[in-house]
Amino acid sequence: MKTLTLLPMMFALAACGKPAAPENPLDAAARRTCMNTIESRAINSKSVSYIGDAPSPVTRGANGQLEVSLKFSAKNELNIASTMIARCVVSADGKTLVDIAVKDSR
Repeated sequence: MKTLTLLPMMFALAACGKPAAPENPLDAAARRTCMNTIESRAINSKSVSYIGDAPSPVTRGANGQLEVSLKFSAKNELNIASTMIARCVVSADGKTLVDIAVKDSR
């Protein structure tokens, strides 16, 4: 009986060591395009810091465009950090920004 109760725990521990599935190249390109835009438009680009361990999910929108939301922190001209969320719409190939909307994350 003890082996039956330990079996699910052993499977759970074995699954923890597996590497994550490789990221879709289009998703990575869309995320990078959004990040590059955020950093290029920031007043203090070196202060940009992305929040979250896992990559943000990328969804498919109208006309095959890719949509990604990124939570980040950046400092303004007074050197005060604020946390914001950027929602980017990127072309279907992931290389061209179509639209970006940034809002305070409060």
